[in-house]
Amino acid sequence: MSTSDAQPDHRVHVVMMVGNDVSADSRVKKEALALVDGGARVTVLGVAFDGVRSFERLGDALIVRLPVNFLMRDERNRRRRMRRAWRPPLVGYRTRAEHLSRAARVRARLGEVKADSGWAIAHRGGGAGDVTYRFGVVARKVRYLLWKAVGRGVRVRAGVGHRVGDGLKLGWKGWDFVGNRITWPARWRTYLPEADDYEATFGKVLDHLAPDAVHAHDMHLIGVAVRAAGRASLRGRSMRVVYDAHEFVAGMARYGPRTPRFVKAWSNHEREYIRRADRVVTVSPALAAALTERYRLDREPTVILNTPMIEVQADEPASLRARAGLSDDTPLVVYSGGLTPARGIGLVIDAMRYLPGVHLAVVCVPSTTGAYVDTLREQAEQAGVNNQVHFVNPVHTSQVVPFLGSADVGVHPLTAGPRNHDVALPNKLFEYIHAGIPMVVTDLPSLGGFVRQWKVGEPFRAGDAADLARQVQAVLADKARYRAATHEPALLEAISWDRQADALRDLYGELLDATLELPAGRSETVAAAAETPAAPSPGAQRPYLVIGPANSAGQAWQWASAVERSLPSVHAESLMADTGDFIFRAHRVVPSEQFRTDLAWMVEFADYVLHHVTHVLFEAGRPILGQARGQLFDTDLPAFELAGIRTGLVFHGSEVRDPRLHREWYRYSPFSDPNEELTGRLQRATQMVQDAIHDFAGPRFVTTPDLLDFVENSTWLPVVVAVDELRTDRPVLERERPIVVHAPSHSALKGSAFVDAAVQELHDRGVVEYRRVQGVPHGELMAIIQDADIVVDQLLLGSYGVAACEAMAAGRVTVGHVADQVRARIPVDLPLLEATPDNLGDVIERLVAERDEAIKAGAAGVDYVQRFHDGRESARVLGGFLGVDA
Repeated sequence: MSTSDAQPDHRVHVVMMVGNDVSADSRVKKEALALVDGGARVTVLGVAFDGVRSFERLGDALIVRLPVNFLMRDERNRRRRMRRAWRPPLVGYRTRAEHLSRAARVRARLGEVKADSGWAIAHRGGGAGDVTYRFGVVARKVRYLLWKAVGRGVRVRAGVGHRVGDGLKLGWKGWDFVGNRITWPARWRTYLPEADDYEATFGKVLDHLAPDAVHAHDMHLIGVAVRAAGRASLRGRSMRVVYDAHEFVAGMARYGPRTPRFVKAWSNHEREYIRRADRVVTVSPALAAALTERYRLDREPTVILNTPMIEVQADEPASLRARAGLSDDTPLVVYSGGLTPARGIGLVIDAMRYLPGVHLAVVCVPSTTGAYVDTLREQAEQAGVNNQVHFVNPVHTSQVVPFLGSADVGVHPLTAGPRNHDVALPNKLFEYIHAGIPMVVTDLPSLGGFVRQWKVGEPFRAGDAADLARQVQAVLADKARYRAATHEPALLEAISWDRQADALRDLYGELLDATLELPAGRSETVAAAAETPAAPSPGAQRPYLVIGPANSAGQAWQWASAVERSLPSVHAESLMADTGDFIFRAHRVVPSEQFRTDLAWMVEFADYVLHHVTHVLFEAGRPILGQARGQLFDTDLPAFELAGIRTGLVFHGSEVRDPRLHREWYRYSPFSDPNEELTGRLQRATQMVQDAIHDFAGPRFVTTPDLLDFVENSTWLPVVVAVDELRTDRPVLERERPIVVHAPSHSALKGSAFVDAAVQELHDRGVVEYRRVQGVPHGELMAIIQDADIVVDQLLLGSYGVAACEAMAAGRVTVGHVADQVRARIPVDLPLLEATPDNLGDVIERLVAERDEAIKAGAAGVDYVQRFHDGRESARVLGGFLGVDA
């Protein structure tokens, strides 16, 4: 079965976008899975901060991480640095390196003067020489004084530059202090060029994907979504926009780069586009009300609480208490989440001074390394509580709730002041509740109000470490009562993810006039277990193999077809990125330019492969999910490993045939000159591939026996030719003047210059008729081969490949150079007649004169190809990779 025969996907298509890499964004993942469970097709677009495009299966959704070239943001920063580096002419030096270079030049010239003086003294003579010496003393003195003056000038210029520079730096510091606090006009198009960088990457992908709806998470991408919907309208399509407001942007905490002007610019960006979104969703009732009031929204946003999805745990989850090295009877307080000054974790560390015997575990997202974590460690040490404070690495999002369950109290010390904090209901609040642990939180309107309403803990006065400690002691003193409150059925129902997911599906159902419902009998808990796909168990899924993308000499097609003939339980197909150079059959053909650049095609194909395919065979070390310049198969491996897809490699020749080793091992190697351009290019290319396959743990296949020496731990996967189509009744060597054909795929590597010289000489003498063929369609070439008497393969590489097999399958007398060590690897005699650049003419002339031997070799070639190259042997070899017996 070919994917090209698959039925069109009529599900509603929702594209979610977020300005992070999605990995730690549980809200994005949960919402994507909720829509997938309702029957939608969901693609999640995130940022590939490592610069490498990647795909990941998320249940039945697809995550696509795209490299964002922050060109405009970086140009803004460059121009900012240039303005701050400006100095008046001749005042200081533009760079420290320029200053040091000038100073070093002065020292070099002064040293030169001293050296000249020493040389003059050593060679001073009498008479005229003495007069010359005295004039030289004067000249050297002048040079010395001049260079001393230059040195003094360098120091003065540098000193003045430093003083002026310090003044300018102070001025820029004042400018930034004032400017960053001026919130008018704060035009986002000027101040936030990164918003246009996002547009440059995500906008064109949305145009190509043409989804039914685009769901923009957070303020960074709402503009991209709204503009894409506008362009869709120009094309006569409807693209709905849902904006997911994670924060109250206008009220975000100000610290570090989050200056008032920065916050205002993003707020203006949000203001411009939020009313053009078809629906708005957000994380708390208070934030929904604040957005409605601030932007005069016609419809109040739908609240989707950021509650955890409770997942079925296959293994015993990790224990926070065990990770911190604490006994069961040690009181344990936990903070879990991101670490920034606005989160207030420093206040909790201060409070530990009032809590002797109580320990604090700080679960650091994303990790326990980083400058701010180091600052907190220093604070704990200075406060004398470092033995009570434990910094712990986070666990996978699916394990957070059970991981936290061994703590006694959860804290969320969000700082007071920012309006965003007043309306926040952070996801950690709900994780603590589902973990069954009471909490102590800052007494903010939403956060403190929620804790009071459900009696699941106590609020403390903002910024008061002593009061925080008192509330922790109060909760610890009545732990059982507070724990019981976290299990209240009404509370768990109100904050269940099932309820949030239903609300999201209802919103999309109404918006798209579609039915998005969870199938009967299925719960979100079960759906969540699919977030990280497990490798399919043997026999659990019918094997589905994709081979590509080179389809060199049509071999991907031939192997796939042979597998389906010999292994009926397996689906197999070939992929060819078509360069237009040769036309071979393939199950799926994609133009080379599209394969390299069309992200929409990549997303569509990756979505199909990750959800249907079980095995992938990479050809020539190339990836199959699209290929940017310089990319190899290893860029696809993480996606396939996460999806449980088994992978293997197959190599055809030049991509792994190391020219240096080849010229050592083969007498007639085409790589004898290491300085030749082709040799150098292939040497670099093979080194890249060899480096990439060094740590590859999967099976490695090679198409010709000689390559077994070039690819460690490899298996011979014989090439396949269409024996039945090539077989012909035309006799060989019955013509008085036999036809000799040479059809190289690469003249330099095949030794065509030697073939042309030797056979053309026989042609000119009338011994044979020589036909040199190159660049013709494959079908036409096969007709030429069938009409030939003798086919000359190659004379330099020392092996044989598809061309020789096709000639033997047609019963033609096949001549070429196969080195002794290669013939020794073949289990039977190879009926390919040996010839080298030294004796090709003599061999052909002898075959023409003594035809019986040649006719027998032609007949033996048919039997040989039927045994090794008609597809049955190749299917048997691939059967081991597929877990299927041939």
